[in-house]
Amino acid sequence: MKFVFPLLSFKKHGGVRVLSTLMSGLTDEGHEVVLVVPINQYDEFYPLTARVTRIFIEPLNKNPHSLLTTIIELAHNSPRSDYVVVSFFLTYYSALLHKITKKSQIIYYRQGVEQLFYPFPFSLLAEITYLLPQDFSPANSRWVLLHTRAKGPIINPPLDKEFLNRPQKETKDLKSVIIFYKKDQKKGPGRALQIMKSPMFSKYTINVIGEKPGEIGSNVKYAGFLSTSELVALYDQCAFAILTSQFEGFGLPPLEAMARGCIPLVYTKTGPLEYLQDGYNGFFVRTPEDVFQRMEELRNDRERFMDISKKAVETSKRFSPELFVSTFLKMLHE
Repeated sequence: MKFVFPLLSFKKHGGVRVLSTLMSGLTDEGHEVVLVVPINQYDEFYPLTARVTRIFIEPLNKNPHSLLTTIIELAHNSPRSDYVVVSFFLTYYSALLHKITKKSQIIYYRQGVEQLFYPFPFSLLAEITYLLPQDFSPANSRWVLLHTRAKGPIINPPLDKEFLNRPQKETKDLKSVIIFYKKDQKKGPGRALQIMKSPMFSKYTINVIGEKPGEIGSNVKYAGFLSTSELVALYDQCAFAILTSQFEGFGLPPLEAMARGCIPLVYTKTGPLEYLQDGYNGFFVRTPEDVFQRMEELRNDRERFMDISKKAVETSKRFSPELFVSTFLKMLHE
C-alpha cells in the first residue's frame, strides 16, 4: 500500500516523533511512504528511514495567505496514494483536497484535543473539522477519542526502541528528580516553578527538561532539550519524573521515564490514564505537598520504590513501535 503524509512541519514536536515512527515502521512492513512538507519546516530531529520519500514544497511563512497556499500546495504536490495520513486539523483540509482530486482515503490520527490548544476562531474550526468526512479516525487515548468525536480505534503511541532495549541501570539516586518545563500555560509552568523554588525540595537535585526557567534554586539543574540517548541516561540516573500539565493527549515523557524505572508523578488525569495506575506504577498528584510526600515515602522505603519502579518498566513494554504499526495496519483491514 502507499501512504502520503502532508505536514505543515516536521520539526521537534511530540506529535512529529510519533508520525516519524509510523512512517519508518510502514516502510519496514514493505509499504511505500511519502512525506510532503515545506522546505523551511523540515528538521530531522527524530530519525526517519531513507526509504521514506521526501517531497519539499515552497517555504511556509507566518501569514494567513502563506498558510492557505501551503495547505493547497500540500495536496497538489502529494502523489496519488491509497491513504493520506494527517494528525492536525489544518492539514485535514490538504487531505480532503487529496481525497477529492486523487481518490485517496483519509486517516485522521487524533493526537490531541486541538480545540483546547488554539484561540477562537481556530478552536471552532478544529471542532468543525472533527465532523467532516474521514475514512478512519483513530485516537491516541480514550480522553482524546471522547473529546474529538473520533470513531476509533485507540492506537497508543510508541516509545522509541532505545527506551525499551537499552540495559537498565541497577541503582538510582533517590534524591535526583526530573521535571518537564514549558512556558505554555497548558503545561502548568506555574506548578513546576512552585516545586523548583520551594525550600521543601532543597534536598533533591531537580533536572529541568525543556525550556529554561527564570530564577531557580541552587539545587535545580537545566538539562534543556535532549536527544533520546541523553534522555535515557538522565532517566537512568533519576528516581522520579514530574509532569505538571493541565492536560495531555497522551503524554509520552512520563511513559519514557517509566521505561527506565523512573517513577512518574503526574498532575493530569487525561491522556496518562492510558498507562499510569495510581499507587501501582506511578502516582497522580495535585499539589507540591503531594509530590514531596510521595517522594519522601519512597526515598525512605527503597523496597517499595523498587517494586513500583519494576512495575513501571513492565507497563512500558506494552508500547513498542512494532505493536503501534501493527495496530495501525490492522485498523485498515477491519
